Amino acid sequence: MQIFRLSGRMNGVESSPTVRLNALATEMIKAGKDVINLTAGETDFETPDSVKQAAVLAIGAGKTRYTAPHGIPELRQAVSDWFARDFSLKYEPKQITVSSGVKQGLFHLMLATVGAGDEVLIPSPYWVSYPEMVRIAGGTPVVLPWTGKFSLDVEQIKRSLGPKTRMLVLNSPNNPCGGMYSRSELEQVAKLLEGTGVLVASDEIYSSLVYDGAEFISFAALSPDAYRRTITFNGLSKSHAMTGWRVGFAAGETSIIEALGILQAQSSTHIATFIQTAAITALQQTASDFAPRLRDMQARRDLTVRHLMAIPGVKMEIPQGAFYAFPDLSAYTPAFGGSSVALAEYLLNEAGVAVVPGKPFGDDRFIRLSFAKDLKSLENGLSRLASALAKVKR
Repeated sequence: MQIFRLSGRMNGVESSPTVRLNALATEMIKAGKDVINLTAGETDFETPDSVKQAAVLAIGAGKTRYTAPHGIPELRQAVSDWFARDFSLKYEPKQITVSSGVKQGLFHLMLATVGAGDEVLIPSPYWVSYPEMVRIAGGTPVVLPWTGKFSLDVEQIKRSLGPKTRMLVLNSPNNPCGGMYSRSELEQVAKLLEGTGVLVASDEIYSSLVYDGAEFISFAALSPDAYRRTITFNGLSKSHAMTGWRVGFAAGETSIIEALGILQAQSSTHIATFIQTAAITALQQTASDFAPRLRDMQARRDLTVRHLMAIPGVKMEIPQGAFYAFPDLSAYTPAFGGSSVALAEYLLNEAGVAVVPGKPFGDDRFIRLSFAKDLKSLENGLSRLASALAKVKR
């Protein structure tokens, strides 16, 4: 008798490499090793003081008991107002649910709408958790390859659509490469999906981190049909430096949102009550409140691009959003058996720089590094990386 056997749904499901490598780098630093950690998917900014204080006051006021699974009415209304103000998206409070980060909301969407025999289209490069969520839900992830240039290949999506297609996942600005889809590309995809039964999961968590005056486009805002078939995901983790607070939003068709609420009620119940109150304060802040942080982040982006592009053989697109660079190191991976994992291990051991291999993001030629680091540490880490690569025979 196998007491500790796992269910079949765990077959092929892997742990998050970003979480794993961040934990490893953190352990090495605690052990006294000189490591610059460029793996983390969070900024080094502090949560705004007003939000912290709102949470403290909420605890003092006794807001520590159960609430409705979707979130308190005041928060759902605040999210509705935020979507309208910042994205021109009109969602009623009943069309919104609050989850423990966007990750939980996406996971619940997969569980609620994807099953055996369903296919989910995932353009590359992609966030590492998308395919795993699909597999856990019983569906089949269909990864759409890329050429190294971040764009939506409309013809590729058209060829991939079929009777089994249940969903298309979009992520712009993108993790891992910081690319953004153009309005034209998104409009063509929206038109292509008209008349189909395909849902769109639009992960827009990096929408507030956009550089060089680039235009962020919310897929649901493109047309009435796009609005109807899209579940829009956003939250406070990246914009407000609130990764550990776990506040995510899903908005869309009421029947889908109700299903997400049922799953939350049967699992985590709801996010912490006092955090919901603090989230209302966070949503009252506007883009102008974060302008200094955005300028700071763009300076880090520019520094990262200059250093990486100066390394012989490195190719990359300039990130338009988020806080990641995704350089093509195919000039170096052959020395490591074509493995970005082995290359990342070399950089950690040789240079004391922790990065994430590109393989779990859909391309083994690349690595992902976060430039959400102070300029001095970032420059040091990039210089070390360049020195380590200079030792690799090409």
